[in-house]
Amino acid sequence: MEFSILMPVYKAADTLEESVQSVLRQAYDNYELLLVEDGSPDESGRLCDALASRDPARIRVIHCPHRGTIPTRREAIAAARGDFILWLDADDLMEPDTLSCLHRLQTEHGDPDMILYEFTAFYDDDRPDDARPPLFPDLTVFEGDAAKAPLYELYIRGNQLDALWAKAARRELYQNDPTDYAPYLSNPYGEDALHGLYPLTHAARVLYTDRRLTRYRIRQNSVMHRFDKARLDQRLNTGKFAFFEPFLKEWGLWDEKHRTLLKASSYRGVLDGILYFMLEDGYDQKEVRDYARGFVKTHPELKELARSPYLGKKSRVIFRLFSAGLFGLLCTAIKARRKFR
Repeated sequence: MEFSILMPVYKAADTLEESVQSVLRQAYDNYELLLVEDGSPDESGRLCDALASRDPARIRVIHCPHRGTIPTRREAIAAARGDFILWLDADDLMEPDTLSCLHRLQTEHGDPDMILYEFTAFYDDDRPDDARPPLFPDLTVFEGDAAKAPLYELYIRGNQLDALWAKAARRELYQNDPTDYAPYLSNPYGEDALHGLYPLTHAARVLYTDRRLTRYRIRQNSVMHRFDKARLDQRLNTGKFAFFEPFLKEWGLWDEKHRTLLKASSYRGVLDGILYFMLEDGYDQKEVRDYARGFVKTHPELKELARSPYLGKKSRVIFRLFSAGLFGLLCTAIKARRKFR
């Protein structure tokens, strides 16, 4: 079997069938779909069984007691049987030619251990689809540690390579991962980035394509899109620093510059979340700005990052304006930039 498509399922009764159907409509049929249901309190578990009963040769279901995202992913990885693992969240979609495209790339471009691909963001409301510019030229190959340096840099600087549902990797690259994930169970924010580190590090040959093979749903009613102080606090996941340390050392990037970049990317996760709520309608701006002022007060490192020579100009400006409490000026600048982009 060539592909194992792993789908963690939790509170997904309203979108699960659409996601599963996007897999079953694939033009290429050498795959399995594994639904790993994480003790969901809604009808997701029953729906998983109903979907599997319609196509038992293709769909397998594993029911777990509710333990959270990281244990669910590890359960899925252990059960996978395909040569390559792909991920799909239970509210996202595969394009109809995803598997046929990946099969063709695999056979025609040097048998890569990992394929990175692009995605399209789509919204529940009437906003148009959104697609980021390609990260690299189509069919770029990264072979060996030195060649993979641009990928490592992207991983350190931000979240552009985090998404598990935008990569296919050999099964053993996930199954051989010896990492102890237990220390990260209490704050799993950014766990997709953590799960991708070992496979990326140990993939001898990585292929990038600018083909958009996944549709990523952005839901306005999701927890990620409500003003939730606890959720914003989670974005500054200091455990991530400890997790990244052995990988940066293996990459030869455990130096002041890259430690600073990693720290800045974690802080930017919080600041970007705050900015979202400042720039979108429908949120209590006093509540949002009170939170922002409190965050700045308790994190004096923001002022240091505003002066760091390792950060780009845009990041330094954001850190400077945040640390000075100039939220109105920052929002005005961002809106102006969007208008004239």
